[in-house]
Amino acid sequence: MNKEVLIICESMYHGNTQKLAIAMARKLNCHLMTSEQAISENIQQYKVIGLASGIYFTSHHPKLFDIVAKMKNTQRAFLFSTHGRPFLGKYHESLKFALSNKGIPVIGEFSCRGYDCTGPYIIIGGGNKGKPNEGDQEKARKFVNSILPEYCKNTDVVQNGSNIEIHYDECIGCGKCKTICPMKVFDIKNKKPFVTNEVDCIHCSICKEQCPSQAIVIQHSWKEAIAIAKRHAKKTSL
Repeated sequence: MNKEVLIICESMYHGNTQKLAIAMARKLNCHLMTSEQAISENIQQYKVIGLASGIYFTSHHPKLFDIVAKMKNTQRAFLFSTHGRPFLGKYHESLKFALSNKGIPVIGEFSCRGYDCTGPYIIIGGGNKGKPNEGDQEKARKFVNSILPEYCKNTDVVQNGSNIEIHYDECIGCGKCKTICPMKVFDIKNKKPFVTNEVDCIHCSICKEQCPSQAIVIQHSWKEAIAIAKRHAKKTSL
């Protein structure tokens, strides 16, 4: 687990910003906390802190300003958000100003539209439906890779040529992969997971996405993807 980067996210409306925060935290293999959790932590031990929330009226969530008050000027920050209006505007400016007053540099900013069911959007059942989507989450991953490449890890390249690989130096032995795998591909031995029958894997990537230490890698070519579909074509249920 990356001990130098921390993401603090307040996502109180529809979980829009939380989706981006999870995508970034997995790419960075770092801790993700709420402001309330972070207040009781020694956040000054981190070199870089990501601050995130939805845009509430014209600014980030007020709790993030309490976090800035606890930071020191040797740290760096990056900001991200989700917003309801078509354009972001200058909604990051107040948080950037607070960081500037502390002498904390902002190394990058990211924002995208999020589902909004307030104001005039009520009439049509909400605006920006389905946002942020997977495309937005991929952009979020690329964003952190561009500003903090030294902390990002590639979870899509299998080193040994198989489709599934477990990085045991990262694995914490929690057993979550075995518990959540719908095809029962994993088993546990000596408190570590191993793949019992890779051919049953449907490459849903639930194990990879839910692994708390990003220890699982899954990769396939388009030919293998078609083969997976053919192998399971006659199944009617799990």
